[in-house]
Order: sequence, then C-alpha cells, then structure tokens
Amino acid sequence: MSFNNKNLIVYVSSRNNYEMLEKEVFKNINLEGFEFINIDDCSDKSEVDKGRSICKKRNVIFLENKSRGVQMATQTLVDFINKNRPECKWIICFQHDNYPITKNFFRSISGYIEKNSLNKFGIIGFNNLDYGSYTLLSYYKYILGFKPLGMIGMLHLTKFKNKGGMWLCPRKQSKILKNPNWRKPFIIEFPMWASVGISVDKWNQHITATDNYHFHIWLPDIAMQFNERNQPCLIIPDLYCFNDQSLKQKYGISWNSATSSKKGNTFHFGKYSNFDYWKKRWGWDFDNPRVYFDINKYKGTMFEDFYNHDITTGPLKNYNL
Repeated sequence: MSFNNKNLIVYVSSRNNYEMLEKEVFKNINLEGFEFINIDDCSDKSEVDKGRSICKKRNVIFLENKSRGVQMATQTLVDFINKNRPECKWIICFQHDNYPITKNFFRSISGYIEKNSLNKFGIIGFNNLDYGSYTLLSYYKYILGFKPLGMIGMLHLTKFKNKGGMWLCPRKQSKILKNPNWRKPFIIEFPMWASVGISVDKWNQHITATDNYHFHIWLPDIAMQFNERNQPCLIIPDLYCFNDQSLKQKYGISWNSATSSKKGNTFHFGKYSNFDYWKKRWGWDFDNPRVYFDINKYKGTMFEDFYNHDITTGPLKNYNL
C-alpha cells in the first residue's frame, strides 16, 4: 500500500500548558512523518510566547484560536486547512495526556483514507485505555500482549436498562463486551473524546461550531450534529490509545482537568461544560438523556436508531474496513 503523509494532520488545542506540550506530547506521540499543528486556546500572553518558541524550535505551526474552546479551535484548524492544505482529508485530535500506542497508528488511518474506507463517517474513535480505576487492568493486559476493550466509546441514547449516559468499559459491561462484534469497527453515538479523528469534508458540510463549550462536551455536540444528519461516527477497536491522566498532575493540573486551575490562572480549560446550552440546543439532559429525550423531534435520524437499539444484542452496525 502506498503511503501519503499529506492526507491527515495531527493537532492539539493548548491552553496554558506548554510545558506539558514540550515534555509529554512531543515525547509520546510518534508522528510517523505527518504534520503536527498546535492551536492556542486563548492562553496568557507569557504562555503564548512560550508556545510560539516551543513550536518554532520543532517546525510546528502555531495557530491562535479565533474564538474560545476546543470546538472553535478545531474550526480554526479547518479554516487553515481549507486555505493551505487542500490534500488533508482528516484531522486527528489528542488531549495532552492521551497518545497512540498502536504501532503505525497514523499510517493505518492514512491507509484507510487512501482506500476511501472512511468516506461515509464524520468521526472515527479508537480503543482508549485509561490510567484509572476501571481500565487500568486493561492497559496491563495490553502490555502483556492481550487485546482488551477499554473505553471504546460512549453510549448515551442507546437502550440499556432504560438508561443512557454509560461508559462502555470492561469492568461494568463485561457481559456485553464478550460479544465478538464489539471487536469489529462499529458505529456509536460519539466516541471517547481524549482522541478522535474528524473528516474535514464532513465538518465543512455539516458542522456549525460554537464557543459555548470550552472543553468537556465539545465533541459530543459535534457527534450529535453528525448523528442528526445521519453521518455515522465509527470506532476502530484495533487502534489503541492510552489516556495517562497522571501526567497532568506533574504540571499542576488536577486529575479532573476540565474543572481545574493552575496557579495564577483562574481557570484552565474553563467551565466543565455548558449543560444549559446543551439542553437548549438538543432538548435533553446530557446526564439523563432518556428521561427528557423527545424521540419525535428526531424521527428519521440516527438518534432514533440508537434510541431503539438494545446493545446487549451487539453494536447497531459493524463495518468492514
């Protein structure tokens, strides 16, 4: 298979955490020859200067967010790509404490892009192993040569004991995950947001970005926009990432980084979320989706498919890439 290193770009959105970018992100992410871009999300001036210097030393493009929040940072990158990188078809976003651990991670995705295997999807997600209580065992299994399933996505509207908003992880859902169909690429409402791929073309067609989300639910809102327009989000379980939240604590960022602050900075990423805006935008409660969700509002969309699907029978649909 030929390898084209221009069809995807890797990026992070940085906010007052450039020491972490320099000492962790560049160390942990093997770019395999792909371009890396940093988008600054309204950092303090001293941090902006530091970020520019770090990126300049590594020949990394430094862009400043046109507004605020990861969603708008992604729009800033897409606008740059539309003007300057027309060959780029997908962008891969990582949080600073998340990085790929599958060999040839980016080249594998690039191969799928070359074969047009991802054309119908708005978002691709990965098999995220977490340095935390419920998936730490999965990470050790991975090191030992097993292929565990950990945090492979979020199932929000999906029918499961009449509730949504659940993590799909081995400790809580071991019975469900024994179904081999979860080990094949499958569609989901939205993937775990620590690492994600987004189609540039689909973004241009379907997404209206907002600065109402600073960090936490920026990606679920994007996925919901795709779902509303029947553009599926896909999980590729064979591509693994590791979410090492312990890295943040080395740099004065708490484990729950969405709500934390650093010294001299009143807020780091910003508000944990904007649930009021979410409820106004979508008409249902993010934490209790099936309690408030009005299926009549979304007839004929993927919302309806997920709402009526019982995950104990397996994924809604598998794909052969």
